[in-house]
Amino acid sequence: MENNVCCIIVTYNIGIKFYECFNAIINQVEKVVIVDNCSNKETLNVLKNIKQTNNVMILYNNKNMGIATALNQGVRYALDNKYEWVLTMDNDSQATDNMVEVMLSCYETCLKSEESIVGIFPEYINRNTEKDIKFCKSTFGNYKYNEIVFDNTSGNLVKSDVFTKVGFFKEELFIDSVDHDFCLRVKEAGKKMIKVNNAKLYHNLGNMRVYNFLGLKINCSNHSALRRYYITRNRCYIRRRYKNNSDYMRYDRKTLINENLKIIFFESDKLRKMRMCIKGYKDFKNDKYGEFE
Repeated sequence: MENNVCCIIVTYNIGIKFYECFNAIINQVEKVVIVDNCSNKETLNVLKNIKQTNNVMILYNNKNMGIATALNQGVRYALDNKYEWVLTMDNDSQATDNMVEVMLSCYETCLKSEESIVGIFPEYINRNTEKDIKFCKSTFGNYKYNEIVFDNTSGNLVKSDVFTKVGFFKEELFIDSVDHDFCLRVKEAGKKMIKVNNAKLYHNLGNMRVYNFLGLKINCSNHSALRRYYITRNRCYIRRRYKNNSDYMRYDRKTLINENLKIIFFESDKLRKMRMCIKGYKDFKNDKYGEFE
């Protein structure tokens, strides 16, 4: 497909589940670039098989470089090869049929005249909580969309030249808040990002579990203790860096309260998670970033 879109997927110990992500996107873009962050043997075997049967570019790192560094490797490939659009995908997300074309069609039909629009996002469908997931699909025409301040990296279709204007993904963060930081810099630069509700992406958020509490369904991400370290450290960085962004600060205050309450009342390994949160805060105060040590 010649649509001038380069899709970047970072793989890490995903194994055979990666086929779901790859098979859903390979025919929707012009080029797929896979950046592997030193995965296990199962994942490497999957990538070997994909390389043998598909025209893809695979870059192998000899250690886990983090999501930001790996994404930047793919972005540089896209820039060097003059792709107009960059699509970033999580290795456990799955595009619905025509997702990319729906986003591009919406842009060409409704948004192209506004030069400040540089990013397009799909609507996220959580596999673990969506009841009617089989009915979720991307649809052309009668487009519904709205401007957003920030969102997740997965499924983000962004003009490639924006990286030369606002910079690349912040590698010091390693993982978590990398997407929010990039989006907030785009916003600072006076550019706009749009969510197209017609485009759908199946997306996993942590190890999502649903708990019943007094008749209410509570969704918990169940992130590991290590992820809680990165979430806390990088959240503190984002709050300091973008303290004047009232929309984000309001969102983050609410999210922080909700996440901690869910850890305390519902999630397992709560003491270790809280200790890692404290460790993350201390490292933030000491300006210690990169991979956890």
